Amino acid sequence: MTGFGRGESEGERWCAVAVIRSVNGKGLDVSIRVPPFLIVLEPKIRERVKTRLRRGTVQVVIEVEPKEVIPPIDTEKLAKGVEMIKEIAETKVGLALSGDKVFEFAWKYAEKTALEVDEDLESTVLRALDNALEGLIASRRKEGEALKRDMEERINRIEEILKEIEARKESIEDRIREKILTRAKDMKLPEDHPTVLNELMFLLERMDVNEEVTRLKAHIKRFREVIAREGEIGKNLEFLAQEIHREITTLGNKIPDLSEFTVAIKVEVDKIKQQAANVE
Repeated sequence: MTGFGRGESEGERWCAVAVIRSVNGKGLDVSIRVPPFLIVLEPKIRERVKTRLRRGTVQVVIEVEPKEVIPPIDTEKLAKGVEMIKEIAETKVGLALSGDKVFEFAWKYAEKTALEVDEDLESTVLRALDNALEGLIASRRKEGEALKRDMEERINRIEEILKEIEARKESIEDRIREKILTRAKDMKLPEDHPTVLNELMFLLERMDVNEEVTRLKAHIKRFREVIAREGEIGKNLEFLAQEIHREITTLGNKIPDLSEFTVAIKVEVDKIKQQAANVE
């Protein structure tokens, strides 16, 4: 499901902003972009996302900013470095280094290593992530309601077409019966002749779709029950759509004259399958 969420958080020493975007996907695929020193938090970020989401291609972007300026060097280390380099150059090596060179070497020595992720920074980042997830879920919920309405309209349409099939299949059976009896009459065979009766029974049994119709009605009822539930229903809806497709295919094979209606149902089922694939 598509959606967007943005969350902010402020700790004692850090501010964090998390942005989450998701697009449709059958499974859950999470990509994370954070500053290099936050890579250690990726497993926790990924796990946090997985506890709230089940489907979608999800991109998480997190940015942090210190509330106070953090100097890129350790000033005490810089001062000591200047003295150390001057001493080594003058007393041990016998080089006369300019002040710029001494400062350059000392600066490299005093550069701070990657920032450490302490408890304050970690909690600030995860709070921002939670806030973004809340926004994303609210956004996806709105889309989910629209998908639900669309699938409900399509299942209603399928039910109406099924009623039309039931109404027409009896007239088709009557037409087949009349055709067989007319042919028997042309052959001067009585209606109760074994050959006539056997052919009639064979064709009518082959065209019997009562079981398919009954199962289709059961699947439609179950579909409505599932779509009215909260929680993860996407896979159940996909399964029911597949079952409806299977039954209507069998029905269409038994009575080809109803192809107009069976094709119409398949079109609706395909749309439902596409929508259900995007629902958690």
